[in-house]
Amino acid sequence: MVYNATELGRKGKASLNKKAPVEWSAFCEANRPRMSILEGMKNNMRRLLWFWLAVSCCMLTSSLWSQQRAVRIALVIGNAAYPERSLSTAIADARSLADELRRGGFEVDHKTDLGKADMQNAIDTFTSRISSGVDALFYFSGIGIQVERQSYLMPTNAVVWSLADVRKDGIKVDSLLAEMHRKGARVKILIIDAARRSQWERRFRASPEGLAGFDALENTLAIYSAPPGKLVPEGSGTHSVFAGELIKEIRAANMAGSASVTAEDVFNHLKLGIYRASSKEQIPWVASSLVQEFHFGSQQTSAGKQQPAAQQLEPEKPQPIVANVPLRYQSEIALLPKDHFRECVACPEMLVVSEGEYMMGSPENEPDRYSNEGPQHRVKIPRRFAVSKLKITREEFEKFANEMSYASEDRCFTLENDKAEERTGRSFRNPGFHQDGSHPAVCISWDDAKAYVDWLSKKTGKLYRLLSESEWEYTARAGTKTPFWWGASVSPDLANYDSRTSYGGGAIGEYREKTVPADMFNPNPWGLYQVHGNAMEWVEDCWNETYQGGPADDWMRIAGRCSVHVRRGGAWNATAKMLRAAYRDNRKSSNRASNTSFRIARTLSQ
Repeated sequence: MVYNATELGRKGKASLNKKAPVEWSAFCEANRPRMSILEGMKNNMRRLLWFWLAVSCCMLTSSLWSQQRAVRIALVIGNAAYPERSLSTAIADARSLADELRRGGFEVDHKTDLGKADMQNAIDTFTSRISSGVDALFYFSGIGIQVERQSYLMPTNAVVWSLADVRKDGIKVDSLLAEMHRKGARVKILIIDAARRSQWERRFRASPEGLAGFDALENTLAIYSAPPGKLVPEGSGTHSVFAGELIKEIRAANMAGSASVTAEDVFNHLKLGIYRASSKEQIPWVASSLVQEFHFGSQQTSAGKQQPAAQQLEPEKPQPIVANVPLRYQSEIALLPKDHFRECVACPEMLVVSEGEYMMGSPENEPDRYSNEGPQHRVKIPRRFAVSKLKITREEFEKFANEMSYASEDRCFTLENDKAEERTGRSFRNPGFHQDGSHPAVCISWDDAKAYVDWLSKKTGKLYRLLSESEWEYTARAGTKTPFWWGASVSPDLANYDSRTSYGGGAIGEYREKTVPADMFNPNPWGLYQVHGNAMEWVEDCWNETYQGGPADDWMRIAGRCSVHVRRGGAWNATAKMLRAAYRDNRKSSNRASNTSFRIARTLSQ
């Protein structure tokens, strides 16, 4: 009897032993070669299985090891010994920060007082260690200078007599960041404490211009000790205010074990700490494009093993814009032109404006043109931003004043009984005529406006600011080329001004002699209300008599007569020609007038 394999499987070995022991022996002997082959195949499969398991174990172990090993590196530079000027805190700042970063698991390369060659070598060594998955931090304390909207970090042996010398001897921040990105850094952190008055700038410009902002590449978190274009106040002590508060916040994150405190939390707390420690004189600038959660301290697993403090997150989907909540990064970059948002209960409603180009100033043949409106020139607004839909209202400003116990001086220039003079007992709460909360806040100085945007920035963790003059005219014109966004003439049904005067053949009408609600009249094509009339608006720029030598982009002018600042837009008591989009004048930064308010901007992640 012969059994095939199917029959063996079905009937089983017990049946064979019972019924045909002789046949089973004969079967085995007859099929020995075939069974030997099968046995060999089985052994080979067993070997392959063990090999696969061994390789898988190695791969898993390697993966776990790469996740557990420290993959965070930092280059910390403190430059103090500059010619003609030594920085008293830069060395101590860098040393203390390096120590704190090491406690948080960073592999730190700490350098001091580097000349150009040594500084470039240190940076090249730093970037050569970056590869995919490495978290990289760069810190610099020293002197920085901006040239054509690029920030340069200066070595101690720089020889600078011109802008060209800055470019030759300095290290460009954007190039450093681009190289960190190119090498595949998972998270890129820049900490720059270099917005200091330098001994060089007076040789080639009227006043220092601080550092320039930049567009943060993906997964970048950056902080400057001062906003773009500004300088940090001079201080004394072992550490600068910025470094002292930074070290304190990172130390707190290290002690907390990091899981509950992200790096963005650290920087937002830092802004508030510096604002308080500097007696409200200094507020840092933060730019973030993080899509990963990063912690300065190290996390612990349940097994007690240290884990790196960067955690991969699923790409965040754009969230619906929720009023009264600061925008999340993905929601912010998803904003489209004319989108609206409000980031806190007390915050004004903001409107997104796209990038673009326009002709700034008035043509020489525009009626009633002033010489300070020229030369007319093309301006490129290179990036979108947000601007308040309305002038800041009295209700909005009062929320700030009450929360901060802000005591503006009870004195303001008003027009009463046809007489303009500075009067006591006058303020934004009592400007000499009746208002309600919907009217624009007036009797506001440039200093008051700056205090308001600083408060909003601290409250939201976002960069609120005044508009630059070029941004203001760009948003006022809204793509038009005529003196007013609606055309070449003005009438009292279109704006609030001294309508006893006319322009372009427009009608004469009732002179209202005071402000009206900030949302009265139609908005311009981009959705902004009252860019012409009702109240003048402060902008960031220092006063210059013409646009000669001015920026051709959205940058503010921080050189010129900086004791006075620019106002735009016309007012309730202004003549019709003063409402033109190109009209500009100035007042002292401390001046308060019952015809002066302000509008604000918000820098957006790109």
